[in-house]
Amino acid sequence: MEAVGVHCHSLEKLTLDSESVNDVGLLAIAQGCTALNYLHLQCVNVTDEALKAVGRFCISLKTLILCSFQKFTDRSLQAIGNGCKTLNVLSLSDCYFLSDQSLVAIANGCSELKRLELNGCHNIGTNGLESIGRYCRRLTELVVKYCQNIGDSAFLEIGNGCTQLQALHLVDCSSISDAAICYIAKGCRNLKKLHVRRCYKVGDEGITAVGRNCRHLTDLSLRFCDRIGDDALISIGNGCASLRQLNVSGCYRVGDVGVTAISKGCPLLIHLDVSVCQNVGDMGLAALGEGCPYLKDIVLSHCRKITDIGLGYLVKHCTKLESCHMVYCPSITAAGVATVVSSCINIRKVLVEKWKVTQRTRRRAAPVLTELCLEV
Repeated sequence: MEAVGVHCHSLEKLTLDSESVNDVGLLAIAQGCTALNYLHLQCVNVTDEALKAVGRFCISLKTLILCSFQKFTDRSLQAIGNGCKTLNVLSLSDCYFLSDQSLVAIANGCSELKRLELNGCHNIGTNGLESIGRYCRRLTELVVKYCQNIGDSAFLEIGNGCTQLQALHLVDCSSISDAAICYIAKGCRNLKKLHVRRCYKVGDEGITAVGRNCRHLTDLSLRFCDRIGDDALISIGNGCASLRQLNVSGCYRVGDVGVTAISKGCPLLIHLDVSVCQNVGDMGLAALGEGCPYLKDIVLSHCRKITDIGLGYLVKHCTKLESCHMVYCPSITAAGVATVVSSCINIRKVLVEKWKVTQRTRRRAAPVLTELCLEV
């Protein structure tokens, strides 16, 4: 690393993933490669001293990604905030010793920030993210994963201040409820992508607000949010005509009524995942066939109410279908599988139990399918 710092003064991008890298090497990089604009570090032996040097010397830094750090504290991010005024992207994963003070420093110093990811930073809470909302008004993407101490009021500030936000990802955030989603929906009306996974306090109320306010939404994923039901999808169908991707896997309250609302209001849909939605059946598939002619990928696995009849309705009109997953659908038989294979000229992938594939279907499908059978 010392040699790189001495000889590579024009270095702009650096990724380091090694336990052998320590402060000496990174100090040499920071002091010698001042043109650095991208830095990705996964080096458990780097401490505050090295990262403070990055903030002091690498003032052109635009992207900083820090993963699995165990030896640096808020002092490092305070130095980044003080020195790297043009920082656009900050990603912090499993940085256990960072607190709200780190985000306050970034918010105060890096007003150009556009993308922020917080993953498993357990000591960062509501106050830190509130500061981002107040001062980083150009933020367009926010990712919050496994951060149990961030609550709803943080998203009040994000909604009020970050009106350019286009993408929000929330995973396993137990303190976030419908209120947070409502704040985002009302304040960030240009939102295009919303991914919420295993946030068990988020239900129909929050997603209904999204449908009413976020007319440009194209990508919605609500995996295993078990308070989401048909009312949420009715609102999305009424308000989000540009929706192209929808994932409600594990939302067991979603049924044919919600899927029908999507089919009527979202004609541009190309990807749908309703796996583990036990209340979705043939009526929903028939509606999709009539309303979503551009559908390319559908995941139906673990949907017990779907039968060969529903599949027939779907493939009759969804002629662009390329992928169909239907594992553990007990009411789908070999005849249904054959219908999908024979009716969809663009089909490339079907996942289904091996015993549901007849020799005739296998002979017909082999030339065009990348994967036909899944042994279960």
